[in-house]
Amino acid sequence: GRRLPERGDSGPRSKSGILLMKILVTGGSGLVGRYVVDHLASRHAVSILDRKPPHRSDLQFIQSDILDLTMIRDQVKDVDAVVHLAGIPHPLNDPPEEVFRVNTMGTFNVLSACEQNGIRTLVFLSSESTLGFAFSTTRMWPSFLPIDESHATRPQDAYGLSKLAGELLCSGFTRKTGIQTTCLRAPWIWVPEPKEIVMYRRLVDEYEQWWKNLWAYIHVGDVARAIECALVKSNPGTSRSYFICANDNWTGRESRDLATRFFPETTAFNEGFQGPTSFISNRSAREELAFTPALTRRDVFD
Repeated sequence: GRRLPERGDSGPRSKSGILLMKILVTGGSGLVGRYVVDHLASRHAVSILDRKPPHRSDLQFIQSDILDLTMIRDQVKDVDAVVHLAGIPHPLNDPPEEVFRVNTMGTFNVLSACEQNGIRTLVFLSSESTLGFAFSTTRMWPSFLPIDESHATRPQDAYGLSKLAGELLCSGFTRKTGIQTTCLRAPWIWVPEPKEIVMYRRLVDEYEQWWKNLWAYIHVGDVARAIECALVKSNPGTSRSYFICANDNWTGRESRDLATRFFPETTAFNEGFQGPTSFISNRSAREELAFTPALTRRDVFD
């Protein structure tokens, strides 16, 4: 594989000074994808690649399947960056072998298309499921709180394994080609949709049942902002993974109390682990990507 040229600072800029980019969003027709596309399209030239048509007709749409390598290599081109959202979003409705196949092969195909067409930047929407807690079938607990990127990744399920494999693919293609890859590990993404809000309210009421998810979440608007932060961060030839999440847990309860009750095996706490703070730290994303979450669960409910 050939190494890709480094991204320079030249090019048109918006009134806010942000470098305008041509961005392709895979999975841009999905529930999360719609919000990401709307945010990016307000500042950049956005196109969408998906199996189903998008929610808006003013953007270029490429109808394609990420499992079709030949088509993907032909279609993923003439852009500055790719945001890779496409894939199966959880392991609950599909056979595990299908979840793993679609997510890993799809990510390989998109990265292969970037290599072939000289695309220099890719942002991959990974997951906190790489930690292994959410869909584990054996007892697990955090080694320390709040969790950061140094924490062990121990997924058991096809979805968490596929996301971790996707991160490994990103780092491999970065070593091979010099493409800048950024993997954003999002927890449960909350969207301000009526049907989803009903479910979120039930989650809060039944919070004791959701300890495996660590009560971590992020507003979809902040997902979109984190993606843009990763896109405009110029650090050629690097592959990094970051947790992105809200600052608080979605129960509103004291996190230390929740940890003591549900994870008594965990005894190592950072001194800042106070109040309803998130079980997962977004410090690295704040410091290195200049991403600061601006929205909370209240913005979803309101």
